[in-house]
Amino acid sequence: MADNIIRIPAPDHSIYRIFPLWFFEEVLRTKSLVLAHPSIWEDPLEIVGSFIGVNQKLNGKYSQENIAAPFARIFAQCWSATKESDTLLRAYSRVVKDPHVRRNIMPRDEGVRVRTSARKLLNALEAGTKELPKGCCYIGAVQYLPREALLQRIANAVGKFGKDFFSHPNNLATLALLKREAFSYEAEVRLIFVYDEIVPGTKIMRVRMDPNALFDEVTFDPRLESFERREREAVARDLGYTGNIIESDLYHRIELTVRLPDRND
Repeated sequence: MADNIIRIPAPDHSIYRIFPLWFFEEVLRTKSLVLAHPSIWEDPLEIVGSFIGVNQKLNGKYSQENIAAPFARIFAQCWSATKESDTLLRAYSRVVKDPHVRRNIMPRDEGVRVRTSARKLLNALEAGTKELPKGCCYIGAVQYLPREALLQRIANAVGKFGKDFFSHPNNLATLALLKREAFSYEAEVRLIFVYDEIVPGTKIMRVRMDPNALFDEVTFDPRLESFERREREAVARDLGYTGNIIESDLYHRIELTVRLPDRND
């Protein structure tokens, strides 16, 4: 397993993911995780392979070939080493409160943070993919680079090893762990599956798992009112979640009392 854990020196330390509420409840209903092909994500450089053209001189003539096919084998799910972040919460969820009753009017998009570890997540992926087409499982910390450095890293690898560099799943996983430094606030950890062969027309893959075994704790959106959190907890329990549910104090008011030294006027 050591070769499948990339740049994570302490795989038993906690990692986190913010699910939209509807997605979290779907995880509990289906007892499965969803890994996606990075081409459906917003960042256009998630799959750099679609931008790689290889020039080569054959029989005295130059030809160009675009490398794209190997990258269709990559599927991933994003986690983070950051426990609590206002930036991440607002990036991956949304709460809009009705001004009269203080209830969130967009509940499907509110955030639910779950905690696990890299090792438990990788074990779950390995167990859940045994009945799927064959492939390799990885988990790794994303490496953030300036745009030009990222592109040069890939160009150097192709220049040294040729077009076949991306035929090896380890190299594809390493590529999938490169990202521009503008996203470094995410402190991202990625769960990755690389199919041995391309599965045509597939953009997502579902992996069976046990939420009660995988999730160490669940935290509902800290922007919710107390009565809404109780409602969310009740639904999670009804869907079979038996693990820890904790409350975040990210937006709690703090009353600071300072005692000054006694004075004798």
